[in-house]
Amino acid sequence: MDIPLTADPAHVATARQQVTYHLRRWDLDHLAEDAALITSELVTNAVLYGRTERIMLRLAKYGSPAPQLLITVTDESAADAVPKADSPEGSQERGRGLHILQCLASCWGTAKTSGGKLVWATLALYGSGHENRAGRAQSPCCAGSELALALARSDG
Repeated sequence: MDIPLTADPAHVATARQQVTYHLRRWDLDHLAEDAALITSELVTNAVLYGRTERIMLRLAKYGSPAPQLLITVTDESAADAVPKADSPEGSQERGRGLHILQCLASCWGTAKTSGGKLVWATLALYGSGHENRAGRAQSPCCAGSELALALARSDG
């Protein structure tokens, strides 16, 4: 499911609404809150830091026996503008987005595309999805990476 957006702060709410709508259509209401928050963080970063006019939000279900929801946001920013998750200072007004993403997503990552960058996150479709967040280190090659990299290679 592709959802094209322009880099307008008002479209962050549009992105959240679209994700919630599509997850309800897919009978995945239980993921709507986390997926909407992840989407909000990814689209906000693309709007604020992507220096781009166009953003592509993509949702996909994949995987077996442990199905996942993949959320990707592609923008036209410089390929070296890859976000890094740092722990924000307590008084900082910004800088919590990727930290929130790390807490919610089963896994996440970035990829360079021929026209910019792609940032992706996965959520387990069934079960709590918190197994990977309970203090265990994430694998750099977790499930969503292959699909996200394929999307990046196809100009995601």
